[in-house]
Amino acid sequence: MPAASRLAISRRSVLTWLAASAALAPSARAATRTLYVSPRGSGDGSSWRAAANLRDIDSLIARLRGGGEILLAADQGEYALGEGCDIESGGSERQPVRVRGVDRAGAPMQAVLRGNRRGRAQGDEGFRLHSGADHLHFSHLRFRDVGNGCVHVAGPISGLTIEDCAFDNIYRFLENTAGEHERHASLSGFAVRRCSGSRVERGFLRIRYASSNGLIEDCSAQGRANRGGSIPEGCALEDDANTIVYRRCVMDGFQQWRGLDYWNGDGFSDESGNSNIRYESCQARGSTDGGFDCKSDNVVLLNCTSEANKRNFRVWGRRPTLTNCTSRNPVLRGNPLQQGDICHVWIGGDDARVSISNLTVEDRDAVPIFEFSEDGASIELSGATLHTPRENWGRVRISHQGEQELVRPD
Repeated sequence: MPAASRLAISRRSVLTWLAASAALAPSARAATRTLYVSPRGSGDGSSWRAAANLRDIDSLIARLRGGGEILLAADQGEYALGEGCDIESGGSERQPVRVRGVDRAGAPMQAVLRGNRRGRAQGDEGFRLHSGADHLHFSHLRFRDVGNGCVHVAGPISGLTIEDCAFDNIYRFLENTAGEHERHASLSGFAVRRCSGSRVERGFLRIRYASSNGLIEDCSAQGRANRGGSIPEGCALEDDANTIVYRRCVMDGFQQWRGLDYWNGDGFSDESGNSNIRYESCQARGSTDGGFDCKSDNVVLLNCTSEANKRNFRVWGRRPTLTNCTSRNPVLRGNPLQQGDICHVWIGGDDARVSISNLTVEDRDAVPIFEFSEDGASIELSGATLHTPRENWGRVRISHQGEQELVRPD
């Protein structure tokens, strides 16, 4: 073969090798973006054989600052959380770090994480997220016997996502309280989806400070009756938390038994400092006080159902809106001389102007539909369907105002 031909082939081979190397490089880089954890792991996390331990979670996340995932073996036994895991590392908006349970084949499977909660003791948290723990995605985890926060946001962070998790015998699933050296723990741009469980003492979640832009979707929690002590609330918003949407969430059985002068316990609650809060197709059942206890201005409840709470809907702020909502069979628990009247819709606040359209009331006992705490409040009612033994609108006077009815306290 002529030398020129041999030279051409050599060049072509080199070019082919360079192209193949370039094509393989991203795959090689991608392979390094996955780390592995097992219940008894003691390695560096580079493979299942060299799986790391859960206590190394923060350093593993730090190794994935450019994005990646940490796989928790879910078919090799339970993980012991002990006193919980502190996390100060995270990803970025474009390159988050994902922590998820899988089986050895890589298919999604909930990894069991067991805490140290025993009896009525609160127990320690699961994951404590401090400043820097941004853009973390947790999924396919099952928390058992955990204290105040399976995930506890203890510093200002953004981009938290929690999906497809379960829980049992916990104090609270998602907590939001600043750590010792933090001024606040505002949470921004967060989502909680498809998380459910039971035996919850205090609540499913609490969101505080100036937390904003949150979505809680397709979640449910079954409360465990609290005898005295702290007030249970399925979902609680506090401080200046704003721009938060609940969608298709169910809070059931958040009860305070033998409370002092008043038995508290709500399914969903928001406070006067909150704003731009929406509840869409949510359900609240079996609370000792309000199913929905909404104190923020301009709160929106759309297609929501409240059942077997003392006061199914409690609204306090200016211009709340209830559309296509259903109230069923309010239930009084406790001493009626202390606990106040039961009703379907309770209006608080002297300047409350409530807009209600297409309200459905279902009741075996003809409980009062409306109750006002202040004389200056009013309801603009556009359509109501009653399935009751008789009409009982409560101590109100009703006048017509165009196509609406204006309801005021009598």
